[in-house]
Amino acid sequence: MDREIEMDWPAIAERFRQLYVPAVCDVLDRYGLRHQYLDHGIKPLDVRHRLAGPAFTILGGPNASTDTKQRIGPRVIDSFEPGVVAVYETLGDETTGVWGELWSAGAAQRGCVGAVVDGGIRDTAFIRTANFPIFYRFACPADAVGRFSVIDYRCPVSVGGVRVHPGDYVFGDEDGVAIIPAAITMEVLVQAEEVRTTEDRIRGEISADKSLADLYREFGRF
Repeated sequence: MDREIEMDWPAIAERFRQLYVPAVCDVLDRYGLRHQYLDHGIKPLDVRHRLAGPAFTILGGPNASTDTKQRIGPRVIDSFEPGVVAVYETLGDETTGVWGELWSAGAAQRGCVGAVVDGGIRDTAFIRTANFPIFYRFACPADAVGRFSVIDYRCPVSVGGVRVHPGDYVFGDEDGVAIIPAAITMEVLVQAEEVRTTEDRIRGEISADKSLADLYREFGRF
């Protein structure tokens, strides 16, 4: 994560958590970024969780080696910074639970606020009990040792059909996960807050028995 300009990430994350992903996607559409949401196969372990923070990217792939000297997974955990969201590309692996209870515990201890895994997780009951926010593609009981290993981290990855760079902003809720390019994170946040305010007003007017079509025209939603 680029920290040349210090940001109040906890405050920014709290503002995002007051929003909802569709509002953010509406704003991204204005920038011509119409496919910044991950595909529908990536889902939350707990639909009550909202996930917000800069991306800490991880790339991994199939690897049958059991040589612990060549396995850099623990180094990844030790590199997490407070407030980040782990974003894990697995190169389409379908045989491994690449993220489990111990990774969740280690990540949380380092201040990582959640994870997006384009692949398998395991120990799901423990992760749920620990209240660690995670979005994932499938559950799989198989351990990574002898099947899979980390290749690189803090590198560009492709997750759920979206290219993600370190520091891009990750926002997820039960509707899905949006990736906001780092350079426009604050612009998108402010505009999404305006979308929420407008939609709150429309909801109030609907309750007052006004025509939705008229309200859409009034508030420029067409």
